[in-house]
Amino acid sequence: MTTALSRPAILTPQQQRVAVQLVHGLPHHLIARQVGLSGPGVASHLTSARRRMGCPNSSRAVLVHALLTARAVIRAIAEHTRNDSIGAAIGVRASDMRTKIDAVVTKAGARSAAHLVGLAHTWGILGGTATPHRQGSAASVAGPA
Repeated sequence: MTTALSRPAILTPQQQRVAVQLVHGLPHHLIARQVGLSGPGVASHLTSARRRMGCPNSSRAVLVHALLTARAVIRAIAEHTRNDSIGAAIGVRASDMRTKIDAVVTKAGARSAAHLVGLAHTWGILGGTATPHRQGSAASVAGPA
C-alpha cells in the first residue's frame, strides 16, 4: 500500500540514486564510485530500473528517456487540466493521454492522477533541481520518469 510518505513504486531509493547519475551522463564506473556500489551492482540496478520503467532490453539512452518522460508526464498533469493541454506540453496526442496518464499512475502506485501529483510533491519530483555528482543524492528523476 502506498502512503503519502513512501517513495514512488517506479524506482527504489537505490535505483533512484543510480538513475540520477545515469541521467547526468556518468559511465558505470563513475556511477559506482558516486553511489558506493560495484560496477556489477550498478548494472543490476539499471537492469531492474529498465524492467520497472517498461523498457527491459533498452539502451542507456532509452532508459534515460523513460525516466525523464515519467517526470515530464507528472509535471504536465500537475500544470494542466485538460488532456489536450497535457498532451501539448509533452508532445503526445490528446487521444493518447488517458493511456499515458493511467500508465504513470499505475507505475507510481497512485490511486488517481490527483493522488499522483500529491505524491510527486511529497517525493520532491516537481520541485527543486537534481544535484549531479553528489554522493547520496536521491533527487528524483522519475519517481524517478
